[in-house]
Amino acid sequence: MGGLCQNETMELHEGIKTLTSNLDISRQSAKELSKSIENVQKEATDVAVQRNIDRRRELRENEVRKELFLKRVLMQWEHEERVRREEAQIRADFLRKYGKRWAEVEALKAKLEKQEKEFQNQFNKDLNKARNAQFWCFVVATWIAYFLVWGGK
Repeated sequence: MGGLCQNETMELHEGIKTLTSNLDISRQSAKELSKSIENVQKEATDVAVQRNIDRRRELRENEVRKELFLKRVLMQWEHEERVRREEAQIRADFLRKYGKRWAEVEALKAKLEKQEKEFQNQFNKDLNKARNAQFWCFVVATWIAYFLVWGGK
């Protein structure tokens, strides 16, 4: 019986070693899993912090853009207001000097504006013709380059 107890003791001892080893491995795995979870949480936190920073920066940039736009609008309004005042002053001076012939000035102004619009239309037509010519030159150059490089292959 002594040999049997010794075998059982050895098996028990081996079982305890295996159990202890498995517990150590489980503990180590749990530590690594905890570390991995902490890293994922840290990365998620870092991403959230960066997105928050980006949103705040975008908000500030939008506020600056709006402020600059508002300043441009105000500057344009001031410019147009100066033009209106100058036109009113010119009209008053003209009426004092020439009497009630302001309608002639208005007619001349309309004629010049129409002429300027016509010049702009002609310019746009010429520009479109030039762009069209550039496009076709590009098409022909591409076609020539294709046949020079690949030929009849």
